[in-house]
Amino acid sequence: MAENKKSFVLYTDLIHTVQHLTDEQTGKLFKHILSYVNDENPISDDVITNLSFEPVKQALKRDLKKYESYINKQKANGKKGGRPKKEETQKTQPFISKPKKADSVSVSVSVSDINNIYNKFVDEVKSGGFDSRIEAMYMRLKIKHGSLTPLLKDFKLHLIEENRNHKNTNDLFLNFKNWLNVQDRIKKLDKYR
Repeated sequence: MAENKKSFVLYTDLIHTVQHLTDEQTGKLFKHILSYVNDENPISDDVITNLSFEPVKQALKRDLKKYESYINKQKANGKKGGRPKKEETQKTQPFISKPKKADSVSVSVSVSDINNIYNKFVDEVKSGGFDSRIEAMYMRLKIKHGSLTPLLKDFKLHLIEENRNHKNTNDLFLNFKNWLNVQDRIKKLDKYR
């Protein structure tokens, strides 16, 4: 066995041999295997142990050669300084150079702009413009009918707080729907059920 090696592989197909042995013969075989892998060079007068051990011995020798080959390869690679560095390519270049600073853009939306689109949205909701989608929200979120009005007021406060404006009422509706999903996740819709 190799120096400083603390383990070995015993293959499961050995069971086909061991099944034909008595418990006493199996014990002798196992002790013989352990003596061999601990470099004790065991010698047995028992023919059954010797016959059963021979295929195990050959497998252990093959595995040891593979192990030693692997160790030698790793030593050689270590002497070379490890894995060679890759050449810079366009794919790796951005990770090597310093990242560019992001452009800073600040947009300020007036409360009157938010109020205008919000009021159009509320008028459209009242006129039935979003009926099928609102009904689907009631069903999906399992909230009571009529709870939309206080939710819309809370949503308006959210828009003002976040300084958000929307291009049109459809955009506003999508934002409202996403906001409701967040409120549902953080359990703020429970009082409307």
